[in-house]
Amino acid sequence: MRSLFLAVLLLSSPISAFGQAKMPRVQIVFLTPADVDAPTGVSRRLTQVADYTETMLVKWMKAWDYPPAREQIFQRNADGSVQVLFVKSPETLASGKFPLKDGNLSRKGKLLAMEKFKLPKTLDVWWVWVYVGDPPLKYSSYLGSGNAAAGGLSQVNYTNLPGEISVEDKLASPLLKDLTLKGTIHEFGHALGLPHNGPLIKEDLGMPLMGATIANYRRVMKNREERGYVTAASAAILWKHPLFTGTAARRYQIPQIEWHDLAVKNDRQQRVAHLTGRISSNVPAHSIIVYDTAPDVRTQYFQKPYVARVEKDGTFDITISEPVNVQAKGVLKVVACCENGTMTGDGKKRGFGSAHEIK
Repeated sequence: MRSLFLAVLLLSSPISAFGQAKMPRVQIVFLTPADVDAPTGVSRRLTQVADYTETMLVKWMKAWDYPPAREQIFQRNADGSVQVLFVKSPETLASGKFPLKDGNLSRKGKLLAMEKFKLPKTLDVWWVWVYVGDPPLKYSSYLGSGNAAAGGLSQVNYTNLPGEISVEDKLASPLLKDLTLKGTIHEFGHALGLPHNGPLIKEDLGMPLMGATIANYRRVMKNREERGYVTAASAAILWKHPLFTGTAARRYQIPQIEWHDLAVKNDRQQRVAHLTGRISSNVPAHSIIVYDTAPDVRTQYFQKPYVARVEKDGTFDITISEPVNVQAKGVLKVVACCENGTMTGDGKKRGFGSAHEIK
């Protein structure tokens, strides 16, 4: 579940070289070694996964008042099944040259699919499923990275097990856990531009999609949680992604933002804090997110995300409802979510790495 920075997202060309912004698509690739065939039922299973993913993302975007204009993001066949691009690697599993871990097979799967199916370069979002055989065989490297402008790449293992996936299933129910569904959607989330975030305990909604693995969440939280959800911060990031708006207007533009009058105020009991300020930008910002990354929150998988809408005059007031120990030498990382789908904190780069830091 590591986030992967991939310069190859843009192949060999900068975003500006693509000229007029084009709508991205989700491309689902099923990659196998040359001597391994796709198992029976792959299309049905991946259609169920696509249904589950769309349902989960849209449900929580609506719940946090970020309703998407476009609710179906996957390409479908006439019968409603999801489109899958089946490709084989030149390497065989028997040769030992096809990797079972590490490496970037998402790029390999993408390039093989583009060549086989004559796909244009449109900076799509790629979800590459790798199958090397039934359990215990598996491809163990789960990776993902992307943003609204560049598209994204992700790679996950396809676990072939009997059973049916329902959109009503809990994210960590036994079958879905065995299928590593949380991990596979998590990496797709990275390809959409989502960073890691942890839970807000007072919300009591379960484990965040972009948080820790099921095992690590349960170990840290000391429970057997099965519920999963999408945080308000993740919903804000997804809201203006071209896949959810249906428009690519200004997709490639990096908003030139400026922060004004940023201030953090704690109450006397230090139980609640407020981050206030104002933002100006040539591409309007609709929401501000602050991630609490103090040492007490362990890792990015447990950093607490807070979000608030930007007022018409550019001001915002974010309630930090579960502040960590104020004695900890941590950092508040602040980013703006803009109307063209870009998340930036410095107006120079995209993504969590560009966050404005408040020590």
